[in-house]
Amino acid sequence: MSCAMRSLVEDDDRYLKSFQLFLERSSEHKCMQDFIHGILPDILASIGEGKANLNMMGVGSGAGEIDLEMFSQLHLKHPAVTVDNQVVEPSAQQLHLYKVLVSQKPNLDYIKFTWNKMTATEFEKHWRENHLTKKMDFIHMIQMLYYVKDPGATVTFYQSLLDRNGKLLIILVSDESGWGKLWRTFRTQLCNTEISQCVTTGDIKAYLDSKTTSYQSYKLPSQMDITECFTEGDQRGEMLLDFLTEVLDFSATAPPELKRGVLDLLMTPDCSKEAAAMDTVKPAGYEGRYVQGFQFYLKHSEEHKAILGYVDKVLPGEFTRIGEGKSKMDVLGVGSGGGEMDAHILSILQSKLPATALTADIVEPSIHLTDNFKALVEKTPSLQKIPFSWHTVTCGEYEKQVKDKREIKRFDFIHMIQMLYYVDDYPGTIKFFHNLLKENSKLLIVHEAAGSGWDTLWKTYRKELCTKSISDYLSAGDIKVHLERLELQYDEHLIPNTLDITDCFTTGDEMGELLLDFMTEQDHFHQSLTPDLRASILDLLRNRCSTEKEGRILFDCSMSCLLVYS
Repeated sequence: MSCAMRSLVEDDDRYLKSFQLFLERSSEHKCMQDFIHGILPDILASIGEGKANLNMMGVGSGAGEIDLEMFSQLHLKHPAVTVDNQVVEPSAQQLHLYKVLVSQKPNLDYIKFTWNKMTATEFEKHWRENHLTKKMDFIHMIQMLYYVKDPGATVTFYQSLLDRNGKLLIILVSDESGWGKLWRTFRTQLCNTEISQCVTTGDIKAYLDSKTTSYQSYKLPSQMDITECFTEGDQRGEMLLDFLTEVLDFSATAPPELKRGVLDLLMTPDCSKEAAAMDTVKPAGYEGRYVQGFQFYLKHSEEHKAILGYVDKVLPGEFTRIGEGKSKMDVLGVGSGGGEMDAHILSILQSKLPATALTADIVEPSIHLTDNFKALVEKTPSLQKIPFSWHTVTCGEYEKQVKDKREIKRFDFIHMIQMLYYVDDYPGTIKFFHNLLKENSKLLIVHEAAGSGWDTLWKTYRKELCTKSISDYLSAGDIKVHLERLELQYDEHLIPNTLDITDCFTTGDEMGELLLDFMTEQDHFHQSLTPDLRASILDLLRNRCSTEKEGRILFDCSMSCLLVYS
């Protein structure tokens, strides 16, 4: 690395900001969650050998989100065990965020956390100097081997801490990825080997092969939007370039020929591909900009995480009751999207009822999202054990198909998560799917809560906003009215959740505008609506739909889970 260029890790604040932007622009955490919910459970089931206590370690755990996702899967596989967890993380800011996350997360009393504000190398020195002999059942090193001087030696040390049947999980960029190609091409110019390494899974696999160490490799597909990197002077683009190259202020400090070479390579098909517009007609609500806004909303509101918290808390007990005495259970997902929620629900069923055969029927009108779900099944061994039936139709079309058949398949569990907005006959749809339940079964409906920001926004401006795929708006409160009129018994569970919408009030902020488009279902909020209507909606969002905390505007996007009895 040129002496004029400094490593990004030398500036902790800049590194953390660029890392957060990377998470926003990439599907990294999503692909890791797919792995954690799909493949990792079977790996976790193999550790421990009936121990009452498991020793775990996270090396470079960051703010802890991925750690806690792993613990939720571990607890499903080993519900009776306690855990001693060593957290190794050099950033005081990240450790603080991790501790805050733990303090806010319920039901973690089975875990004892030991906090080590150290680098991986400092922890190794500490371990050796204190002659510690404790063995680990599971160690994970996620995206951190770039920051040790000798990655191979580091892997060898932490592998030596494993107990019999223990596992070491390493996640790094693939040597076949755009990152791998970038680093191979510019390794000598970009890598300060005293601070960071341009190391890929190819390097680690070569090292393990040289030591005749057995391992299993998994590919986690992920992409990142780097469009802004090619706009000269774009602040976000420059921050992303810092993260891609691991160079602090790359645009300002890199020699012109290096900067030009990096940008040229990033533009090539070897590293990137330009997003192509879909030329197929899809159901309303699945258009390109809508999908972008929806994905942005999911990432920043952590809606799936909030729902998973409820699912992990309530469904295991429900599945035990529903499955009692049954040798087979049939599950129906209505509006399943890309399958992430379904995969998690099915993993809980497999964990609670390992001897029970399962089938899954999926009703999803989007061909694109159904293909994503099928791809998730293909890379998830536990899901491959379940026979799937795919129905690429709307729930109304599915209802017609079912009624045209003589034999009607009935289900032990049906879920309808955030999808009732897109039907025309709310009570008719609920009644139809409820009639598909077997005895002693449940229908789960997840919907925006009565009195939430969504409820306030869409009911106040029902006439102006309900003009596209959502022809009318209903909240969980309205669904409860329909359930009561149908004389259906249900339990309600509230899932509190908020979304930071501060950027929506900054004129010209790209992400704020994308979020406003999604929240109001407009192609372009600032162009589609009159100035008076825009001003009125923004006033409502700030003063009636949100609360203000530490200068941030937090939109109330709480949900209700309605668990309906058969």
